[in-house]
Amino acid sequence: MKVILTQNVPHVGSLGDEVSVKDGYARNFLLPRGMALAPTSHNARQIAHRRRVLEKSRAEAMAAARSEAERLADLELVLQAKAGPSGRLFGSVTNRDVQAKLAELGVELDRRAIVLHEPIKSIGQHGITVKLHTEVKLDLQVRVEALLEDHEPGAEPAAEGAVPAAEGEAAAVAVAAPAEGDPAGAAAQDKPPVATLEAPTGDAAPID
Repeated sequence: MKVILTQNVPHVGSLGDEVSVKDGYARNFLLPRGMALAPTSHNARQIAHRRRVLEKSRAEAMAAARSEAERLADLELVLQAKAGPSGRLFGSVTNRDVQAKLAELGVELDRRAIVLHEPIKSIGQHGITVKLHTEVKLDLQVRVEALLEDHEPGAEPAAEGAVPAAEGEAAAVAVAAPAEGDPAGAAAQDKPPVATLEAPTGDAAPID
């Protein structure tokens, strides 16, 4: 049976092609799904018009994608992430991070269009691919720099619960025991606390 395809069908043909297929395949699959039409003159004219519109739209989309690719090629993508002295990141850079960076630069892309060649888990240059169109792809380099906060460059972040040296020294002084052989110090430690009585205010009644 001959039909005219209304869209690209893998292993069968492209939009507008008149192809011969098995009757059952045409009646039970292609025609009910609107993927093909009977090869009448009316359908042929309709599909030819649709094909011209589609080709124009596709050409415009490809031109826009190529223009975007030229703009992206001139951008410098630099991301910052926390890392240790070895350059290993505390985590990893994802396509969401790249997407957010591109948005800052005025380029809005679906994150699924950003493909990382490998997981980004260290500082340095890393390759990515940006899919702007089915036929327009662009390879870019992303530079990841270390972001070090609240500590000296190259130092590992302080462990949670760590006490600064200055505070530790002060605490040590506050609890230091008296020097050996210091009787005054020993006496001061053994001496019980002295209660302090406050004098009553106002006129006190005379004591008989």
